[in-house]
Amino acid sequence: MPAALPVPIRKEIVDRRSRGETFRQIAREMAMSYDSVRAIWRHWERHGKLAPNYDACRRTGPRKPQAVVERALEMKRDHRRWGAGLIRLLLSDEFEAHEVPSERTLQRWFRQAGLGRAPAAQQRTPYVKRGQAVHDVWAVDAKEKVKLADGSQVSWLTVSDEASGAILHVAGFPPQTLEPDRSATSPSLSATSDGAMGEAQDDAV
Repeated sequence: MPAALPVPIRKEIVDRRSRGETFRQIAREMAMSYDSVRAIWRHWERHGKLAPNYDACRRTGPRKPQAVVERALEMKRDHRRWGAGLIRLLLSDEFEAHEVPSERTLQRWFRQAGLGRAPAAQQRTPYVKRGQAVHDVWAVDAKEKVKLADGSQVSWLTVSDEASGAILHVAGFPPQTLEPDRSATSPSLSATSDGAMGEAQDDAV
C-alpha cells in the first residue's frame, strides 16, 4: 500500500473542495488521481479529521465479512471454471450490496487461495481423419461476393475430393454458361458442365 499523503496536502484538498472546486479540477491541478482526491474528501466528511486512518492501513487480508470470503472461495472450489464476474453476481443474491467485493478483489482472493485459473481441459479436440481413398470424403467450400475484374460480384460452391484433391463440381451464382471455345475441364463459374465434371455432378446427385 502506498504511503499516506501528508496532512498539509489533505488540508489543501479539503479547503479547495469546500470552496466548490470539483474533484477532477483538484486532481488535475495537484497532479493526483481522481479517486485519491475523492477518498480524502469522503474521509473528512465521515470522520471530521485530516489524519490518515493508520489502523486501516495496518490491516491485512480481506476487509469484507468473513462469510462473504468463505462463500466466494466455496463457489470457486466447486466450480473452477466460473469467473469472478459470475461469482460476484451470485454473491449479490445472498449478501448486501456493500458486502459484495469487486471482480478484482475476488480475483485476488482466488489467487491467494491457489484458485486462480481453472485447469486446462483434459479432453483434447478430437482428431479429424481426412479421406484416405478416393470418394471417401468430399469437401464443400463456398465463396461469397468475390469481386471480379469488371467490378461485378459472384459467389460459387466447390466440391472436391479430399484424398485426391480433384475438383468434382463447381457451381457459380448467378449461373453462367461456358464459352464455346473453353474446355469443360477448365476452371469456370458454370453451374453445369460436360465431360468428367458433369459425370462427377451426376454422381453427387
